Amino acid sequence: MELLEFKNRIFSLFGVNDINEFSDALMKCVSEYDESMISGYEEIVGSDFSEDWMQKLFQYYAADRKGAKQDFTPKSLARLVSALADEGEIVDQCAGTGSLTIQRWLEDRRGPFTLEENDEKVIPFLLFNLAVRNMDATVLEKDVLADEIRKVYVVKPGERYAKVVAI
Repeated sequence: MELLEFKNRIFSLFGVNDINEFSDALMKCVSEYDESMISGYEEIVGSDFSEDWMQKLFQYYAADRKGAKQDFTPKSLARLVSALADEGEIVDQCAGTGSLTIQRWLEDRRGPFTLEENDEKVIPFLLFNLAVRNMDATVLEKDVLADEIRKVYVVKPGERYAKVVAI
């Protein structure tokens, strides 16, 4: 599936017209555990989940590549780093949409995972990615350079999808 087709289908599912509305809709979806929206996403992309469609969407339509120098981990690099990681808890600083953690999860589904991300705009994409994959994780909205945590989200596996709780 091409990115434009994915964007059109996912925007239609969430009833939005632009990336900012979509980000808000994603946050509402994970905050309220809207299983119908999450399963609608799964109907669009399938249940494989090896492809990070949220990364592609955010990177192309919302990333601040010039000002904040936002660029995302290529899949090949994510595979390499994942293969080098030891067993145990995985901490992903500057997590973006979670592609590095997702790659690790594809190889070993045991958690927990800890993800840190500074940009509040990408957090809904990250939380949705974790929820749809039913992952066990903690997400810190955090400035890693100043070691300053602004928000904490706990992502707990459920029957089919994970639930997200802000604490």
